[in-house]
Amino acid sequence: MSTTATPQTLMQSWNVPEVRKRLLFVLYALLIYVFCTHIPAPGIDMGFVERFFQEGGAGSGGLFNFIDLFSGGALKRFSILALGVMPYINASIMMQLMVAVDPKLKEIQQEGDDGRKKISKWTRYLAIFLAFLQGGGLMMSIYSGEGSWINLDTLTAMFSVVAGTCFLMWLGDEISNKGIGNGVSLIITIGIVAGIPRQIYNELKLAGVAQTRILALILLFVFAIAVTFGIVFIQLSIRRIPVQYARRQIGRKIYGGQSTYLPIKLTQAGVIPIIFALSVVMVPQTIFQILPKHIGWVEAGNSLLANFQRSGWYIFVEFALVFLFTFIYTAVTFNTQDIAENLKKNNGFIPGIRPGKQTFDFLDKVLHRVTFFGAVFLGLIAIIPVIINNLVEAVTHIQITSFWIGGTSLLIVVGVALDTVQQMQAHMIMRHYSGFGK
Repeated sequence: MSTTATPQTLMQSWNVPEVRKRLLFVLYALLIYVFCTHIPAPGIDMGFVERFFQEGGAGSGGLFNFIDLFSGGALKRFSILALGVMPYINASIMMQLMVAVDPKLKEIQQEGDDGRKKISKWTRYLAIFLAFLQGGGLMMSIYSGEGSWINLDTLTAMFSVVAGTCFLMWLGDEISNKGIGNGVSLIITIGIVAGIPRQIYNELKLAGVAQTRILALILLFVFAIAVTFGIVFIQLSIRRIPVQYARRQIGRKIYGGQSTYLPIKLTQAGVIPIIFALSVVMVPQTIFQILPKHIGWVEAGNSLLANFQRSGWYIFVEFALVFLFTFIYTAVTFNTQDIAENLKKNNGFIPGIRPGKQTFDFLDKVLHRVTFFGAVFLGLIAIIPVIINNLVEAVTHIQITSFWIGGTSLLIVVGVALDTVQQMQAHMIMRHYSGFGK
């Protein structure tokens, strides 16, 4: 079944009242989100914020740019949504890892809906705690060297951005329940997309000064389209493992006997390994930016880091980290032993493979092979922005600064778009409508 949506099928889905109602709710919710990204947080001194984020300032790169990307530019405007959903993303990842390593948490998660609700509630509490930590750290960084940052105004601003994160968690849940799913993912996506017009505008202004910059922008867009096609192809690639369920008779009824398949996506880990890797390589840069520049070892560290980022070793290290984290995160979230045990309990088996340990060994072998190609793909997606920008600079001798193609951004936007189409497809199929089922 294709997940490709044509204009005709989109119009057909719009004619279904319930689907139209869900789509309108998503549209209104995302408009509210974009509007709120422009509401300034009370108590913050924007003069300090502008100096912090200006070119060459402590917040002009590193993790701050990464958070600003995910918050739709709200961080540099220091709106009430400055932190975006990053605390919730971090909390979700941490909780996934804890569930994987802690048997008690795993038992709670396997208790059904009640267990999942408990884990979800604890994830939100952890997100609020992380929001306070990140908000406090951000305020301390902005007011570093400006005197004490703990006063009524700064505390008001900090509580405002924490409340903004809580609002986004609620809004994401509402989009998932009353819309078409993927609430938090859609918020991240619209935040990324909302920043693109501003970046293009900045580059076009500069293009009026240097006409060669237009050629550089055209080359960037061509590369972006090619990368997008590659992401779509890989995102839709899965390894289907056939599964057969044995027939069994209970009383006069016969159960089982169905044939299905177990899908293993090529990008099973999603975008998480890239986020991990980028966080690791950006942390040193962020620390050196915050520290006072006049300290000797800070200057030496900044110089060493700048030379490292311009060398080929930076690309190699980033690729290696993404590759490593892909295997780690896939192993944590896709437990082949649990799958093998569940198949055995439900009288399911893979044709030609004995249930139990042989099934586990087979699934583990397939997963490692698929993950290898997925890790290579994610590694290339992580480093391709650097390669593309270097190629464009080599051809045009122009360095694009304000419009930077991020493979992570493209992966998120394309992945969420495909998932959203699949969610719409599911709603159509539930109502026996042909729509996207062509």
